[in-house]
Amino acid sequence: MKPVAMIRSHPWRSALLALAVLALGWWWLRPAAEPVAATEQSLQLQPRPFTVTLAFAGTIAPGNAVSIVAPFDGAIRSVDFAYGSRVEAGAVLLTLDTLEITATRNEAEAAYLKAGQAARDVANWASGPEVTRARRQASAAAIDLEQAQGQAEDAKGLLDRGLISRNEYEGVEQQLRSRRAAAAAARDELQTTLAKGSAADQRAAQLELANARARLGQAERQLRQAIVRAPARGVIVRPAVTSLTDGGAPIQPGTRVARGQMIGTIARDGGLAVTFEVDESDINTLSVGQPVAVSGPGFSALTLSGKIASIAAEASDSGAGGAQTRFTATAALDPVSPETADRIRIGMSATVTVITYQTASALVIPAAALQGGGPSASVMVRSGGTTRSRPVQVGRASPEGVEITSGLKPGETVVWSVAAPAAAGGQN
Repeated sequence: MKPVAMIRSHPWRSALLALAVLALGWWWLRPAAEPVAATEQSLQLQPRPFTVTLAFAGTIAPGNAVSIVAPFDGAIRSVDFAYGSRVEAGAVLLTLDTLEITATRNEAEAAYLKAGQAARDVANWASGPEVTRARRQASAAAIDLEQAQGQAEDAKGLLDRGLISRNEYEGVEQQLRSRRAAAAAARDELQTTLAKGSAADQRAAQLELANARARLGQAERQLRQAIVRAPARGVIVRPAVTSLTDGGAPIQPGTRVARGQMIGTIARDGGLAVTFEVDESDINTLSVGQPVAVSGPGFSALTLSGKIASIAAEASDSGAGGAQTRFTATAALDPVSPETADRIRIGMSATVTVITYQTASALVIPAAALQGGGPSASVMVRSGGTTRSRPVQVGRASPEGVEITSGLKPGETVVWSVAAPAAAGGQN
């Protein structure tokens, strides 16, 4: 009897169950929504300009730049510029201490004077002191030899007459042989001394003099360059690769620089560039000389034009394993006015749009109108109230559409259908 009592105590549960069954049956058996018919669209073909572009993120960089290098080894006495600032042509950038270069210049002058004296001595060698001394020695040796020969002849006569001994005669002969050897040595010395003034020796002396003159001239030029000036108007920026000073110290009074060391680079006005990274999937679509359009948030009202100047043949360091390979490309921008150059700063971010393909006259259709792809590509063409499929050859593609290189003619009408989305809540 307890179950019967329980059912009677909850009569509302049966009513709720019946309502749920009726609602489910109504939703399932309701009429399905009518499908929306596809919308047909058409386009009458007319030749028009067609452009294919690729966009990259880039950075404004120096283009037509001039490097500033240290003229000689020395310490910095004063610095009159700041990196990133604009400088005028001829403005003083820094001044170097001249103590060391002055000593180098003096040593070069001393070497030049000595080389000049040596060249003059060789040029007048035949009448110079060394040749004169050698001639004098040779002449004296010849006189001594002549006297010894006379003494030997006299001794021979005395020996034959028995007036001197054999030992005395042999002593005179020994002295004659010594005089002959001395005369021969003096003649050889004279010839050797004269040979030192040959054409080859004179040429060598002239070359030494020329080298000494060049070293002196170089030292004097370096001394005059102790005040480093800006060779052109523009923005001076830090060197891109090399360290600024020994040990990486900043450019400031007291630090040392080495001859030829990069101090900075001046980006000439009207000679800007833009560098950008290119994925390996796009690198072969770019080539030197392709036009570019450059814009950026820092100069939003301007669009700069230019051309690709270089494309790296080696991938840049991605820095992380597994990262996509990228290549660095540089585009040289067309010259701009000084007013415009003042608004564009080195290091600003930029959007680089590269025009990879453009033609003044092309037949272009929407991508939705193309059926298939590759050799089997086709479109629907309406002619005389009849619509037929026609094979076509496809050229370049861009967000503007697809270029048709053959299979269609100007004036023909291409049709295609665009399916409208189904109404919300319709039965599938």
